[in-house]
Amino acid sequence: MTMALRSPEFWLPWAEKELRDALGRSTLLDTRRYEIFVQGSRANGTALDDTSDIDLVLMLTGPHDPGYGWEEFRDDVLTTMGKSYRVRMGRRCLNVDEPDSLFGEMVDVLVATEHRGGVFFRDKNGLPIVNFPKQHRRNGDAKDLRTGGRFKQAVRAAKRARVENGVPAPSYLLECLLYNVPDNVFDLVSYRSALGWLREHRDELDGLYCQNGINRLFGPGPDQWDADQVARIIDVLHQI
Repeated sequence: MTMALRSPEFWLPWAEKELRDALGRSTLLDTRRYEIFVQGSRANGTALDDTSDIDLVLMLTGPHDPGYGWEEFRDDVLTTMGKSYRVRMGRRCLNVDEPDSLFGEMVDVLVATEHRGGVFFRDKNGLPIVNFPKQHRRNGDAKDLRTGGRFKQAVRAAKRARVENGVPAPSYLLECLLYNVPDNVFDLVSYRSALGWLREHRDELDGLYCQNGINRLFGPGPDQWDADQVARIIDVLHQI
């Protein structure tokens, strides 16, 4: 595969078109309104390289029939996508089990419904999750602009350290943690400075919010983390 094919400029519009084409091969969704947009490291500009997966959101938008919610939309999407691919629901996303398909190899699809400006979905265990990927992206872009590009640079450095040293910290968590670091801390050695700030304020982690500025980062929910465990992850990253 050439680098041109791996570039985001190629993959993003191609993946969205492939998804729309697959959804159009059945009449199940003909009367449904939905939106497709990208989220994750590709959208946020924090991918480590051009081979990173593409995370698409397939969001049902209103108005729609009473009694037609996330479960019904998910089932219709699975049935429709099943006409083109072997599909299954993973932990959170729809996965295409086609080893020879570039779509299956590179793309994850989060099936969701619109909810108060964000997205609603359920994980594999049926637990409800509400997230705000568009706000996450806007806030990250704004912070990167305010810090002269050093915020996203620090996120990529943290993710690279995680990968190279096997640190069990999800990318989303690292990005949200670094988003909470004050802008003036992001100097020429922004990654080290930001980790130092988080380490100094480890007793205050409980009050931090996700990058979307709406959800709390720590708590008992399925999309939250334990502050004590994350404090230990910060210590490990700081020592690397």
